[in-house]
Amino acid sequence: MNADQLDRVVRDVLHAWTPDSPGAPAGIADRIVRRRRRRNLLRVTGAALGLAGVTVGVALVTGDNGTARPATRVSEKSRLLWHTPLPGAQWDACATGAGTGSVYCRGMQHDAIAVDAGTGKVEWQRKAKGADGQSAPAGSMPGVRDGVLYTYADHAPGAPRAGTDLVALDIAGRRVLWKHELADDSRGRTSAVLFDGGILANAPTFKSVVALDGTTGRTLWTYKWKNADCDRAVIDGVPYLTCSSSSAKSPRRSTVVRLDPATGTSRTVATVKGPTTYIGTDGNTVLLGGMAGGQKFFSDPGPATLTRVDTRSGSVAQHRVDDLPTGVVADGLILSAGGNGTAAAYSADSGERLWSRDLGLTLRNEAGDPTTRELPSAAAVDLVDRVAYYLVPSGHLVGLDLDSGATRWRGRVPLRNSPVLAGIAPELMSYEHGLIGQIGGELFRIEPQLSQGG
Repeated sequence: MNADQLDRVVRDVLHAWTPDSPGAPAGIADRIVRRRRRRNLLRVTGAALGLAGVTVGVALVTGDNGTARPATRVSEKSRLLWHTPLPGAQWDACATGAGTGSVYCRGMQHDAIAVDAGTGKVEWQRKAKGADGQSAPAGSMPGVRDGVLYTYADHAPGAPRAGTDLVALDIAGRRVLWKHELADDSRGRTSAVLFDGGILANAPTFKSVVALDGTTGRTLWTYKWKNADCDRAVIDGVPYLTCSSSSAKSPRRSTVVRLDPATGTSRTVATVKGPTTYIGTDGNTVLLGGMAGGQKFFSDPGPATLTRVDTRSGSVAQHRVDDLPTGVVADGLILSAGGNGTAAAYSADSGERLWSRDLGLTLRNEAGDPTTRELPSAAAVDLVDRVAYYLVPSGHLVGLDLDSGATRWRGRVPLRNSPVLAGIAPELMSYEHGLIGQIGGELFRIEPQLSQGG
């Protein structure tokens, strides 16, 4: 069960426990879920970025094989192109639109806002209806395609159980093209994904997905299943489901299912024993993680299994690892970062830890609660210069070499003073030759200037 699936279970149990009675505080389920997310130190994205049990020490100054890393010049040069405070509060997800020249964000009080990526000027905004702090936060935005922005909004604004709509906004006309109700409040990276010919989203009923026409919202096809929790993925424009058994009565197994983009016809690519969680995709391969040490949750430290499923041949390869590698998958690497202030790179092929590094960035404790700390962003990867960049809520950034983990760049963006919000990570995205970051409603664009040679 992944983070989004656990949120659904917690929310549904709490709603059943307090069924819209006068004695039940409005929105208590969603508030407890949000607090649980922060306590678990998970980015609202649903991607578990913890580095539980990562051994540092020697690995922080040498390669994992004990050999010294080559010296690398650390640059502190950069160009801050713009810095824009966004209107409203609690911004939680952004996306860049390919070819649009804009960056789009959503938050508690706004379903969408557009900012010119060249100047940082707010171009337009669409305020949320009935924004009262009870809305489910979003771990991501589905994206932009063919002049349409896909975002999330409350299905019943202001209601104790507001629900969630997937919303298609025409960027040029700034109008809603269509809305689609989701079965739950999951707004993570797999809740809605773009594939060739449409967008695959949670259906209005549980344990089913629906393919929608991106422009009209017309239902193209529907696919249903039983006794499993499924995440959505797209490889080469084709939609897939990665499913893990949800019933103790059914065989404990996981499957990768291919869905025909035109018809929704399903084909099981592979089946593996035991429950798994979706990590990401590496080329044409789906990466799954399984528990191998009797853990109760996937976020618990301990032995794990990295499973690779080749979607072309259906072949399955499994590797025993000390800890489950999770995070951003890029160029054959799984890049993790967590609340202990370290980052690590794992081989997406074998799960072997290639390097680990102290980010050298301060993560502050929440006032009055020393057990909770801020989180770094997920990695923003530049494959041209081969650097993984990280951002912390204080505005400090660092760039690590993809191949060695050595520090290549450090920077900082001056921010206004704001309270520490433990368990919530800032967002960092690669954009052209630089980075766009979002911290608590402050959006900026910066271009790192790396040292050459050394």
